[in-house]
Amino acid sequence: MLIFLLFYLLSLDLLKNEYDEAKLKYFLTTELLCVDTKSLSAKLVEQSKGGRIIRSIDTSPCGRFVLAQFATKFSYSVPMSRFGKDVQVWDLDSDGVVEVASLPVDDEIPLSYDACSRHPRGFHFQPNEDHTIVYAQALDGGESLSEPFDGERDAIYTRSLDETKLTLAEPVKLVGFDWRYSGLDFCESGMAIIEEYRWKDRMERKWILEFSGNKRLLWERSWEDRYTAPGEPLTRRGSRGKSFIVQPTPTSFYLQGPGASPLGDRPFLDKLDFSSEEETKTTRLWRCTAPLEGELDATKEVNGILPTERADIYESLVCLLPDNDSIMISREGKTTPRNYYLTKLSDESKSEVQVTEFEHPQPDLLGITKELVQYKRDDGVELTANLYLPADYDGTPRPTLFWAYPREYKDAKAAGQVKGSKHRFVSAHWASPIHWAAKGWAIMDDFSLPVIGEGDAQPNDTFIEQIVSGAEAAVKYVTKRGVCDPTRCAVGGHSYGSFMTSHLLSHTSLFAAGIGRSGAFNRTLTPMSFQVRSSDLFIALEARLSLLIAPLYFLK
Repeated sequence: MLIFLLFYLLSLDLLKNEYDEAKLKYFLTTELLCVDTKSLSAKLVEQSKGGRIIRSIDTSPCGRFVLAQFATKFSYSVPMSRFGKDVQVWDLDSDGVVEVASLPVDDEIPLSYDACSRHPRGFHFQPNEDHTIVYAQALDGGESLSEPFDGERDAIYTRSLDETKLTLAEPVKLVGFDWRYSGLDFCESGMAIIEEYRWKDRMERKWILEFSGNKRLLWERSWEDRYTAPGEPLTRRGSRGKSFIVQPTPTSFYLQGPGASPLGDRPFLDKLDFSSEEETKTTRLWRCTAPLEGELDATKEVNGILPTERADIYESLVCLLPDNDSIMISREGKTTPRNYYLTKLSDESKSEVQVTEFEHPQPDLLGITKELVQYKRDDGVELTANLYLPADYDGTPRPTLFWAYPREYKDAKAAGQVKGSKHRFVSAHWASPIHWAAKGWAIMDDFSLPVIGEGDAQPNDTFIEQIVSGAEAAVKYVTKRGVCDPTRCAVGGHSYGSFMTSHLLSHTSLFAAGIGRSGAFNRTLTPMSFQVRSSDLFIALEARLSLLIAPLYFLK
């Protein structure tokens, strides 16, 4: 008997009529209040009187101005994120309003990869200055297939505000990009780290933006390769409430990352020194304790030295304190809940102070075992999953729930990299499939379903074939292990995983039941895109129909 539960995510619906418009206005129209944190008294921000559909607000570092973005023009063809909007600066000391931009409905973004809005985007205050606005704009009209403008596709601009006249200066170009702009973080010194990306081959670049306006390349890499990921700049809230990259010296800053490796994730903290103009130097300051088994690479350990103490635990960096020496970390094990500790980077004895002593929050999960398993698809792609077995497991085959979310890759090697850590505490949120292990089931959670498209191919060109191959490999592995009863398998997933579930039920006989949570099943309703791929349903129509129409159409 086929059981298939469908839960539709109604929040993604578009507006259909004037009644929908009226409901949206009713529920989202708000006024802005300014609250005194000492007296807790509140007063209305006059510029919001009567209500606005506020999309975002950002306060100026000086505290006097608010950069407000609010929806003004509705659409029945695009979601709210692309509604027309006004961008204004509101003066909290008066009723003054400074018009920054009035943008139309953004319904003409091209379907090509790396396309973006042709309008200004990403407005925010520059955190180092009292009231200067920063924003990005495409120089190629947002169309990645067109020629770049003077070799650049995007640029960041600034506009300074005259606080006396309440007028904005003309835009000044801060820096241009060969690819698409994706991030800008400042140091309190005024230096910045900027990032650009190229989606079609999953490449990213990160640069130092010097005071002179010159760019210095830090790295260019594929973001799919987790093993070589250098981490992200560590930030901390500054004196005026804005976040800044932490710099221990004027020519260095900290990086933190998950530390993916063949032994699983081992989070780290590094210091990157760029004092030399020829090259940068990275020093590892802290890393999660190494597991008992497995070979280590000394170049990726603290100070380049192999650790002598090892344990099967998982640790992560919570924060670096203002002295740039004290850190708070979390620590957990498969059966030990997460707790928090204070220690110092400079303390060679590794003494620490335990901050919390939390007990097991879910006693019903006591005894459930967790294992990070590895196996291969028929084409040789490496796959992983978190295998959970019930506390009373006696070695006999059990009904098994397979839970997944497909991931798209341009590189088969990156698709096969180990994800997560087998040493993390066994816990479960309300919607987790792990709860079924308490009922006697075996669980293959987050079993890998990479959808790979190398070279000119795109991942979803062979979506069905690849998810079927991945599911077959997963069922085969646990069946061979003797923990799975192949006649009592269920599959489930959320959103894209729900769409996956419907196709696995439609195109295989592996599963007797499925749980599709919050999925979109009739992809003809999204004819111009599929997941992260922009495409036109009417191009290669016959080849696309099997993927895009309702998967349940194929049930036999």
